[in-house]
Amino acid sequence: MITKLPESSGRNVGFMVHGKLTGEDYRETLIPAMEEALKNHEKINILFRMESFRGWTAHAAWDDFVNWPKVRAVRKMAIVFDGEWDEFMSWLFKSMASLFGWKY
Repeated sequence: MITKLPESSGRNVGFMVHGKLTGEDYRETLIPAMEEALKNHEKINILFRMESFRGWTAHAAWDDFVNWPKVRAVRKMAIVFDGEWDEFMSWLFKSMASLFGWKY
């Protein structure tokens, strides 16, 4: 489940991720919030706060892949998560940083 953080404003968009991400989470929350911020800003900043994260459904993983072009519009990204996923998420986002030219 994903919810947009109420502190989000302008180019800064934050999300609370809890449990398993689904395709519905992407369609109803994540993508619309990113698209709304991108209407007024060429680049956006994203915060993901992960609590009890349990991964993605197959459909959510597909949505992740399909929506990669939107990730190119991310200027800065921060991820705060509990210890269960620290090694995997560190590897994943270092790989993304290399792919998209992000600094970490």
